[in-house]
Amino acid sequence: MATTRSQQDSTELDQWRALTVLSGRITQEVNRVVARKHELTMHEVFVLSELTAGNPQGLRIQDLADSTGVDQSSMSRTVKRLESRGLTQKVSCDFDKRGVYCQLTDEGRALAVRAVRTCRVALSDALDGASFEPRTAAVVARLRFELP
Repeated sequence: MATTRSQQDSTELDQWRALTVLSGRITQEVNRVVARKHELTMHEVFVLSELTAGNPQGLRIQDLADSTGVDQSSMSRTVKRLESRGLTQKVSCDFDKRGVYCQLTDEGRALAVRAVRTCRVALSDALDGASFEPRTAAVVARLRFELP
């Protein structure tokens, strides 16, 4: 028997809802752990991680925003918070004096390594817990076993 468009839409909506619930719960749990250990948010860890993996000269604010899924205004505020803690610094672009790059300080690089490790463990633990919840178990299974 063929699946109707209405059935497919309903299934997609149910899966999207489960993914949204899972994302919210995981984000809350990981944020709690990362904040307690490092006084950072998960998003700030993503930014530090991007800067660690990126060009040693730094990354433009817009590039950081694009790679972490936020708008430029939100990223500017995030970078300002990290800068106030001495974890990042803004530097002028050598070839375009109007351009500003964000780069890690030595302290930021050291914290990034520890915070990313904490984030990975907290994420794995949170996914383990969610894998036993009926509403999110299927989504966790797909994330862990069907995605590359």
